[in-house]
Amino acid sequence: MNKKGRSFKPILVVIVVLLASIPAVWLAIIRMEGTAPAIEIGLESPFIGASRIVTVSVDDAGSGIRSVWMSLLVDGREVEILQRTFPSAGFFAGGKEKSVQVKATISPQSLGLADGKGVIRVVAWDYSLRKWGKGNQVYLEKEIRIDTKAPSIDLISRSHNLAQGGSGVALYRLSEDCPVSGVTVGDHFYPGYAGHFNDPSIYMAFFALDYQQGKGTRLAATAEDFAGNRSTAGLVYHINARSFRKDAINLSDTFFNAKMPDFDRYFPESSDGSRLDFFLKVNRELRRRDNEAFYRITAQTEKEILWDGPFLRLPRSANRARFADQRTYFYGGKVIDRQVHMGIDLASTAQSPVPAANRGKVAFTGEQGIYGNTVVLDHGFGLFTLYSHLSQIDVADGQMVEKGEIIGKTGMTGLAGGDHLHYGILIHQTYVNPIEWWDEAWIKNNISAKIDDAGPR
Repeated sequence: MNKKGRSFKPILVVIVVLLASIPAVWLAIIRMEGTAPAIEIGLESPFIGASRIVTVSVDDAGSGIRSVWMSLLVDGREVEILQRTFPSAGFFAGGKEKSVQVKATISPQSLGLADGKGVIRVVAWDYSLRKWGKGNQVYLEKEIRIDTKAPSIDLISRSHNLAQGGSGVALYRLSEDCPVSGVTVGDHFYPGYAGHFNDPSIYMAFFALDYQQGKGTRLAATAEDFAGNRSTAGLVYHINARSFRKDAINLSDTFFNAKMPDFDRYFPESSDGSRLDFFLKVNRELRRRDNEAFYRITAQTEKEILWDGPFLRLPRSANRARFADQRTYFYGGKVIDRQVHMGIDLASTAQSPVPAANRGKVAFTGEQGIYGNTVVLDHGFGLFTLYSHLSQIDVADGQMVEKGEIIGKTGMTGLAGGDHLHYGILIHQTYVNPIEWWDEAWIKNNISAKIDDAGPR
């Protein structure tokens, strides 16, 4: 028994030592882990204007986050921007927070900091017991530029004679490169672009008044620099009011039976209802969808002028409907709907060749709801032409076409009641009156002369 007892004691000692060492091992592995927190400064642009919110993200899956500190260093002067400490869950658990986002508002003028280059500094600590309990530390800095001065706008085009539903161009010089500038017409913004002139500070913006914007509409040039500083300069302009024709369209069962089946695939759940109700769904909802599609197509444009001279109209054609016609639809002697016609309908012989109105890049080809087979050409700087109800399309997306080049043939696809071309012009998602762009004198006086006077190219 004594021998057995004596042999058991070393084993017992080993067990006791092992059990006693578990906390030490745990302390060494867990509470003294050596991985520093990960930090990220959420500042996509290095520019800081009059006020800027800076977001700092900190992650530490090990010991948890102890504290975050941020400062701004400008011209040798350092200003503390943020100091946050996060709670502990106890000695053995470390920090409560494993992932945090902290935000700080930087207002250079209130901090007494001048415009110029600077550095954002961020330090984060965790709850590791390393470094005598101070924890692991990580440091990150990011260069910034303080810019609290708004750009100046020098208007080059001094007068703008406009028509309700018409087009215009504004030219202006900016004191600094700006990612956003252009012309506001009411609540609508028309972007401007540099690069057309030898002087890179000259910008040009094509803009429009929609058919409802008359004499009371406000126009201004605006610019916003990389730091978010904004400037506005009022344009000198005159708006000529226009009234638009009222048009009555009488619908019949013959028309419904001939055209409505073409649209069953757009509203399959409604195709078994009355043809009148189905027509109203097509004329309202599908029309809205189609126009939204054209707005998306015309949201991107070539940053150069591709066109030259007056735009062509369909040869040997007669007007069948005008721009902004106020259409009233009748069925059985009763008013059933009202819509506005945003283009000009031109009719010639059936399946007439359709020329490109001017040089441009094909932005869209395909079937588009009530407009049927359609081609959209981008002529640069936000100017687009639209050709609809085609029986045939002879161009492809992305193709460059020359003025007068045949792009398709007239037809009666979509909601057309007869063979014709629906011709439209848009400037940055706004339909405008095409007749201005057919007029060589109007283009010279209102567009070309302003561009020529702005500077060499």
